[in-house]
Amino acid sequence: MDKTAEKFVDYASELAYSDLTPAAIHAVKRSVVDAMGCALGAFHAEPMKAIRSLAAMVSAGKPATVIGTKIRSSPELAGFANSAMIRYADFSDDFFGAKGDSGPHPSDNIGGVLAAAESAGADGKSLVLGVALAYEACGQMMDQIILQKGGWDYAIVHAIASALGTAKMFGLTHEQMRNALGLAVVPNVALLQTRLGELTNWKGLAGPNGSRAGFFAVQLAQAGITGPAEPFEGGAGFMKQLNNRFDLGIFGGRDTPFKVEGTFFKHYPVVYSGQLLIWSAFELRQKINHEDIESLCLHLVGRYAIAKATHPNYWNPMTHETADHSLPYLTAAALVDGEITARTLTPERFRDPVILALVQKIHFQEDKQYTAAFPGTFNCRMEATLKSGQVVTLHRTNPKGHPANPMSDQEIEAKFLKQVDAVLPSAQSRALLDQLWNLEKVHDIGNLLTLTKVAGSE
Repeated sequence: MDKTAEKFVDYASELAYSDLTPAAIHAVKRSVVDAMGCALGAFHAEPMKAIRSLAAMVSAGKPATVIGTKIRSSPELAGFANSAMIRYADFSDDFFGAKGDSGPHPSDNIGGVLAAAESAGADGKSLVLGVALAYEACGQMMDQIILQKGGWDYAIVHAIASALGTAKMFGLTHEQMRNALGLAVVPNVALLQTRLGELTNWKGLAGPNGSRAGFFAVQLAQAGITGPAEPFEGGAGFMKQLNNRFDLGIFGGRDTPFKVEGTFFKHYPVVYSGQLLIWSAFELRQKINHEDIESLCLHLVGRYAIAKATHPNYWNPMTHETADHSLPYLTAAALVDGEITARTLTPERFRDPVILALVQKIHFQEDKQYTAAFPGTFNCRMEATLKSGQVVTLHRTNPKGHPANPMSDQEIEAKFLKQVDAVLPSAQSRALLDQLWNLEKVHDIGNLLTLTKVAGSE
């Protein structure tokens, strides 16, 4: 028997809305508000138009709506399109498990759970439950596993989380859910090559695709397809492939907080590891002129102390996706421009010779104390050596949005409205926001999604 699979399935089968604490319910709504804002903020991006065109080609007996449109597609493709929009701008939430491995962006699962809830005719309470379950599975996995060292990507975590969250929407039996989990895990171990070299559109689509795979596994199991036995603990299972045996921790409920309560939110539309660097660079900019910098050393946690020799693309970004993950570029852009916006991620800025010249002066060094404190505490110490020989030092911890320095509900609202007001009339934005803050009272998910409709879209 696969104890890990059984523990997941037993928990998912038994969890009810009444088991969720008020703190967990509120945390789910914060993440859904944040995710919907990110989705609509990315609505007009060209890759998102391409994905929506694919979803529009497919029909289904029990379809689901693509956010911002009237497109009614197969639920797994609608879920993929929804999650792709949530993830595209790299503004969505994040999670760092106890081992501090890769952040898996748990909101990648919201698009699929949302589509499943609509397709199944579920209500807002069910949607809240499904999202909480997906975040719980995601967090449990990230507390236990090390992926990047072995060359694996976190998309597999979303296949697991989405399988459990969407299975809950469709009311799968215990046996069906066990099959769905096997069908999610075994076929979908993903490669870290997604995040190496010059980054492409797939950087932001790998996680949503993992969620789509988990959704498809649920559809197969619901139709009666059986899945591989012992997906985690078998002789060629997940643990064997990753050389990482583990025991799941205590799940959320009763006296144990739910994982969704520990979500990391972003203040800037870039990789989470860049959040603190940007904030620190803005403050350093008040003390020195970037033109006076001879060299700039950033002391960081070990996983972020990268070298130009091994990651040359980050010192010479050529794509939007590389720019929003390039710590040297983001630091230099913050110092030169004094802002990080969508414009930062255009060729106008990431190919700017002034910024690129400063990028070449930046290097990183691990501080082992910072590594030991991560992810409970994020640290950044900047040491700028000026052309005059003066050394200016600045040390800061925990960016806005870190659980130890949380964004308020009002700040999450402001982030939502800044993005959504760009594509929806103000009254519509606020009506949608009100429904999302009262998600547990929503009876019809389809009606909720009509409030996301962007004028002029299909």
